[in-house]
Order: sequence, then structure tokens, then C-alpha cells
Amino acid sequence: MVRSCSSLSSPALLGALLSLLALVAGAGPAAEPAAPSATSSDTADRADEARRKAEVLAGSRWRRAMHELDEWLAAQPVYSADRVQRIKADLATRVAGMTSYEVEYLLEGLDEKLHVLESPEATEAREWLGRYLAVMADDRRAALLADVPNVLEMSAAEVTAKIADIEAQRAKVERSARESRRSRRGFNAFIGDAHRAEAADRARIGRISRGDAAFSPYRGQPVDSPPFPDSFDSPTVVGVGPWTSFMDHSFAAF
Repeated sequence: MVRSCSSLSSPALLGALLSLLALVAGAGPAAEPAAPSATSSDTADRADEARRKAEVLAGSRWRRAMHELDEWLAAQPVYSADRVQRIKADLATRVAGMTSYEVEYLLEGLDEKLHVLESPEATEAREWLGRYLAVMADDRRAALLADVPNVLEMSAAEVTAKIADIEAQRAKVERSARESRRSRRGFNAFIGDAHRAEAADRARIGRISRGDAAFSPYRGQPVDSPPFPDSFDSPTVVGVGPWTSFMDHSFAAF
């Protein structure tokens, strides 16, 4: 027993124990795994966002909306060819800076506007507006279209209101045209009556000048028959009586 204790207290064993205690004390808690860096996480998010946006732009819904927009821009009478190109370029620039969720929101609004623009009422208003603008003077048409907003920057409600304004203008123009035609018909009728009266007067004056008609001071216009048409004149008789000469002229009706 004494030998065992002396073995435990030997310098070599004591040094080994002290080294073990120092090792245990310096080890501390177990190390945690390193967290992924923020850079790698952001890169993954951007890749997912780019992939999602590409899917939206390649989808049938977006392609159908772009096709319908192109057809409407080709048929509308308001925007010039240069303005149409600017509208398309502006849309491409806006979409390039949008997230996939913003593109989806834009697509929702575009679908609503195209639904309004392709309605029968809007189509009829568009066709009438084209005819109305075609007969307008160049300067006036340019002034009227100078402040027309970009349809892509309008809401569906604003597009609907604009179509209602066009319909109101159409009703006003058509009402004015009807009144003008009615006034023109009345004026033409008046001119026709005046021409017929003038022709009748010329015909009567012609008959008078040819002796076909007689004029009576007691009537307001020439008459076809002379006064006392049933009377006739007898020859004038000139004679010499016992005391003087004489002249006799008798009238059949007197």
C-alpha cells in the first residue's frame, strides 16, 4: 500500500496528471458547424427569382397578352407609328426592371385593359373615331391627339371612362349631322319653291309678251283670258247726214 502511494506521487505521474487537467480545461465546448455565408444565400435567391420571372415571361398567358396588345396597337387610330414603338420600348424597359411578382401584377392589369379594349363597344368606338379623325384637318387632328395618354399607364376603369367619352362625342357629332341634314333639306325645299314660282312668273310674262294673255289692272297678276272674252266689235261706220257727218261703232255686248 505504501508502495502504491509512492508510485502515485512520483514526479512523472504528477506531470502527466497536470498535463491532462490542462488539456481538459482548454478544450472548452464542442465547436458548432460554420453557418453558410450571406453571399451564397443571396446568389441562390436571385437565381430562383430569375428562373421564376423567365417562366412568367415564357408562359402562354404573357405571350397571349403581348399578341393581343400588338394587334390592338396595329388597329387603333390614335397613336402614330413612332408613338407605338415608344410604347413598346417603354414596356420592355419597365419589365426588365421588375421582379417576377411585379410582372404578374402588370399582367393582371393588362388582361383587364385588353378585355375592355376588345369589347364590342370599344371596337365600335375605335372604328368611328378612325373615320372621324380621317376627315379632320391635319393641324386640328395633331392638336387633339397631342395629349393622349399611354394606354399602358391607364387603369381598366380609366380606359372604360375614355371609351364612354368617345361614345358621347360620337352621339354629339351624329346629332349635329342630323340637324344639319334637316336644315339642308328645308333650305333646298325653299329654293325649289322659289325656282318654281320664278319659272311660273317667267311663263306668264312670256305669254303676255306674245299676246297669249291679258293684263287686268283689277287683278294682282296676269290672267290667261282678256276681259270680256265673250264680246266682239262691229265695224266702224262713217256716214254723212242731212246736217253733218257721223261715225258709228257698236259693241256686241252693249
